Amino acid sequence: MDQEKKNLLRTLGMVSTMGISFAVAIAIGVYVGLKLDQWLGTKPWFFFIFLFFGIAAGFRNIFILAGKELRDGGDKDKRE
Repeated sequence: MDQEKKNLLRTLGMVSTMGISFAVAIAIGVYVGLKLDQWLGTKPWFFFIFLFFGIAAGFRNIFILAGKELRDGGDKDKRE
């Protein structure tokens, strides 16, 4: 497999990882918020609070993954 295909597959893997990470963070936030609302009877306050936390966590995950990829990608290009 030539270098361009390897780079394309690596980039696609990174983008899909970011998307899944973002979606899972939001889903966990929504789930926790709904369960707390159900348990405490505070509908919809905890839903919105934890939705916001989930979105923030998703963006944080993307920022971390992108930063790691930029650091590792630059080093990998120098080695090859």
